[in-house]
Amino acid sequence: MTRGMPDSASDVFCRFHDAWTRGDLPAVLTCVDPAVVVHPLHGVLFTRKEFRGPEGVLEWYREMTEPWERFDVLVERVDDVPGGAQGIIKVVGYRGYEDFHARIGVDAEMRDGRILTLTARDVDDLESQLDSADGAGG
Repeated sequence: MTRGMPDSASDVFCRFHDAWTRGDLPAVLTCVDPAVVVHPLHGVLFTRKEFRGPEGVLEWYREMTEPWERFDVLVERVDDVPGGAQGIIKVVGYRGYEDFHARIGVDAEMRDGRILTLTARDVDDLESQLDSADGAGG
């Protein structure tokens, strides 16, 4: 990469999720804006529908990973879109002989090269949208 050239939104998206999987929370926080707001898929996994700021990201991380011996987030696909990136991730938790995996769609809004919002969404809807955009561009 050329010095001084900003990372693409997709680069930041991938770097965030890679750091998350490694448990490198300082690197996770370098990827997010101080005013970050996260909207994970809600359900029994989380105590809140949104997590705000760096402290919220750390709380979200704890809630997501503590029940598991190992927790991986794998980026299956990510595309730059106006104002950010959209991606499909696979989350996998391991505990003894038990495992959990799910595919999740994610919208990432960016500000100044950092993630401002992360919003989970229906993976099938996002996959269809991304595939349609691919077809329109070719």
